[in-house]
Amino acid sequence: MSGLQIAATILLSCGEPTVSEPPPSLETISQEITFDSVDRLGPHHSISTVQYTELREREVVLESTQTIEIAWNSWSSFHFQRYVDGEPTFEAINHEGSSASRNRRGQWKGALDGEAARLDVYTAWNAWDEALDGFTDRVVFTETGGTVVDGRPAKVYAVSLAPEGDEPRPRGGMFPHRIEGTLTLDSATAVRLRAEVLAVSKRKNRTRKVQLNVRRSGIGEVQSIEAPMVPTRSADDMLRRMPKRPKPR
Repeated sequence: MSGLQIAATILLSCGEPTVSEPPPSLETISQEITFDSVDRLGPHHSISTVQYTELREREVVLESTQTIEIAWNSWSSFHFQRYVDGEPTFEAINHEGSSASRNRRGQWKGALDGEAARLDVYTAWNAWDEALDGFTDRVVFTETGGTVVDGRPAKVYAVSLAPEGDEPRPRGGMFPHRIEGTLTLDSATAVRLRAEVLAVSKRKNRTRKVQLNVRRSGIGEVQSIEAPMVPTRSADDMLRRMPKRPKPR
């Protein structure tokens, strides 16, 4: 049997081709990614700032700014920092086989391995989800063009608020009133490279404004990271200092 006959037999045995669903759009994928997708960018620097302003009867009653800064090379080489109102609240470094963390500007404490620091990154990197909690299901993305960020093709979107559906509004909480801004997504990974978004929610005489800014830069450039000096401890000593597991009752 010739190669052409074999190919024809295979096609006939497969029957009619099934109609598959179109692949998800880039903006849809961006809502589901984890930091593993961010890691695919390679070395880079990122800073995400979320500014909260709450008003009551048009008078400001609360203002706070939270910042996450990450110098990233790989899961074994990174520097993670968290700030509140410009003051450091937590810092962790994994580099050259060493792992350490500290609260505020306190003393560095070494870790048995870098797993705790990696968990900090994995759970706290996504400022978008934290800032826009309550808006996720109503964000509309409108593609406005393409651009290039640090040599990487990217797509730019305008962000707006979808009309309110028939679902009842949550009791006691704020509800979305307005959202506007721009978002730039890496075409290969759907990672947010740039974001400037203002989200406004209201309830009765209360108004909450959340300004989100995300910027990733230096993509492909190895980040300068130095492992902190920490007291040398044996593995046995570190294990003794770890919290004890509760005994089963």
